[in-house]
Amino acid sequence: MRWELTEHHVTTQLELASELPLVVGHRGQLQEVIVNLVHNAIEAMVTIRDGRRALRVSTGQDSGTVTISIEDSGPGIDPEKLASIFDAFVTTKPNGMGLGLAICRMIVDRHNGQLSASLAHPHGAVFRIALPQMSLPR
Repeated sequence: MRWELTEHHVTTQLELASELPLVVGHRGQLQEVIVNLVHNAIEAMVTIRDGRRALRVSTGQDSGTVTISIEDSGPGIDPEKLASIFDAFVTTKPNGMGLGLAICRMIVDRHNGQLSASLAHPHGAVFRIALPQMSLPR
């Protein structure tokens, strides 16, 4: 997605933890979730005109899960719509179908994980994926 980020003048910051535990999952499906979230972030930041288009992707681990956070500097999510953005056919885009986030949540749910969204401070949105780390046989 480097071309799309560059084309839209988005600066990226990667904070990738080293030596994370493994997760069990379908590589293509999980990549699709991340690509969709990054693409949504780019689209959200199109309205930002003052040059502060920034995307931060970070990874870590927390209580038996591997986490991936995608934070943008866009206008954020209307707090009244925050609870329903993962519902099918709910969209904030003029030409959106409202399926992208619903599919992302379904994929993460099928991997026994969680996908959540929150408001970033002072502006923007944060999407967090938490996947259970793989249990190694003893």
